[in-house]
Amino acid sequence: MDLDRRTLREQGFTVTDIDLEILSASETAAALDDVDAVFVSGGNVFHLLSVLRRTGVDRLLTDRVRAGMLYLGASAGACVVGADIEPLGLLDDPTEAPDLTSTTGLGWIDEVIVPHADGIVSGRAVVDELRIRYGSRFTLRMLADDQALLVSGSERSVISS
Repeated sequence: MDLDRRTLREQGFTVTDIDLEILSASETAAALDDVDAVFVSGGNVFHLLSVLRRTGVDRLLTDRVRAGMLYLGASAGACVVGADIEPLGLLDDPTEAPDLTSTTGLGWIDEVIVPHADGIVSGRAVVDELRIRYGSRFTLRMLADDQALLVSGSERSVISS
């Protein structure tokens, strides 16, 4: 998160931290009123989805994005917008979100975002196992660490750095 924050600042962006576990839903909504875009960083995807749901920020973000707000997500921040996060249990520990009752993602796209698919973080064997175990049940969008998925309307394209 610190690297993401520093990188954004170095590129000339003003960064406002919004801590979902501290702010109320109304305070988060007010904070979002003052920004042009939202960047959600990485971490444990199960914990992140749990916090988004528990605080109601899942619905808040969905409404804002549908109204035109830009959303940028890195790692877990990208994964939560997909159809489901169940396959990511091979990359992150689901027990970090004991209150999470459903792995269904925000559903902004109908794919499961699989970050670090080049194996740099968890190793190739884990990524290969994820593909084998879940590839027939889910549409997997495998993204290497030097790639991003750009979604604009119904158009999707992978951009390499």
